[in-house]
Amino acid sequence: MTALALAAYCACVDFMLHAARLFGFTYRDANALLFFVVWPAVTIALAAVVLWQRATLKKLERTTKAPAACS
Repeated sequence: MTALALAAYCACVDFMLHAARLFGFTYRDANALLFFVVWPAVTIALAAVVLWQRATLKKLERTTKAPAACS
């Protein structure tokens, strides 16, 4: 399991190194961009999607109330 975790970590670092080189950044700049800009932006966007879905579901529940069952 440790070998798999190390392989995943190395793959992520390699990806960041190649991405940084592709865009003309240093690894440190690319890492900071990822963790201080991209990750928070994605988190906020996903939270907004969850809130939008919750509001949509509540609206849908209000408009499609099932009639009471007949006895």
